[in-house]
Amino acid sequence: MFMAFFVFLDCKVNVFAFQTESLIFRMSLLNIVLWMWLCVISSSIGGAIRPEVTFTPNWGNVLLGDEVTLTCNVMSTVPEEPRTYHWYKDGRTIYGDEQIVQINSSAEWDEGDYQCQINTGDISDPVTLKVTNHYVLLQIPLSAIYEGDPLALRCHHHKDLIGFQTIFYKNNEEIKSQFPDSEFRIQKVDLNTAGYYKCSKEIESSDSSGSYEFSDEVSVSVKELFSPPEIKVTPSRVIEGDKMTMRCHTRLDRLRGGTELHFAFYRDGWTVRGYNVSDIYRVRSSQLEDSGKYTCEVRTASNTVWKMSDEIYIQIYGEDVNLKEWL
Repeated sequence: MFMAFFVFLDCKVNVFAFQTESLIFRMSLLNIVLWMWLCVISSSIGGAIRPEVTFTPNWGNVLLGDEVTLTCNVMSTVPEEPRTYHWYKDGRTIYGDEQIVQINSSAEWDEGDYQCQINTGDISDPVTLKVTNHYVLLQIPLSAIYEGDPLALRCHHHKDLIGFQTIFYKNNEEIKSQFPDSEFRIQKVDLNTAGYYKCSKEIESSDSSGSYEFSDEVSVSVKELFSPPEIKVTPSRVIEGDKMTMRCHTRLDRLRGGTELHFAFYRDGWTVRGYNVSDIYRVRSSQLEDSGKYTCEVRTASNTVWKMSDEIYIQIYGEDVNLKEWL
């Protein structure tokens, strides 16, 4: 007879059947129902997915008096479940049980690390808000910057002052000077975008007696979205008629694990397998003409980042060579 055996992994039930009478079914139907109910409750309170704090506007550094909106975001598969939000600043509970916390006019005491929690679920990672008392502030996005991301830098001045010409620098070289635009934008960044950025701006004095130049600088880092690809071949020695498998190996940053990658394979510069979500290319029966220099390319589905592997030469050996080695 067949006996069912249940394995629970991340609130999913996998059922295996064994053709044996010696296994004892140790979990009753009541236990199964109770376990699944606990899983549903755990998911509904947000325990399965960690929330994330975001700022609007998306700047991690602001000036005194700036308005900032904090939002507790979470992805959930449970629709319209009742939620109570808890907010923390520097590890201490602060007022507010809604998804949004509004700072209408930021003050020095608003600076700190913010976290949120939904019901009794996981607490989010801390996100830092910096409040500065300067005439000019060079603002960068709150979230980490990855290859392929758009980037905006803002040379920001206090809302009660009048700002004039803005000049941007990278590693002390001027990169933009445009009036009255106070932003410097890059459509798609790469690793070379990283560096020290500075902006200077003329600010009119409060009594309109003249203008003065103020500046601020920040360090911008860019994270690698995925590593340069590498072709791995099995078997290591391919004989004519053998099945050959190539894998285009790369490592996607875990914080961008949802990014869809596409893979393509080339021999001697010619496409042998066009872009596909699979990182595997198979040759069912290798022929001598399959020998050559192979490369693979990885790109994002949005085609914002792409990388090519180094060449690897693959030699397909004839069957007679294999026979001679055995003789």
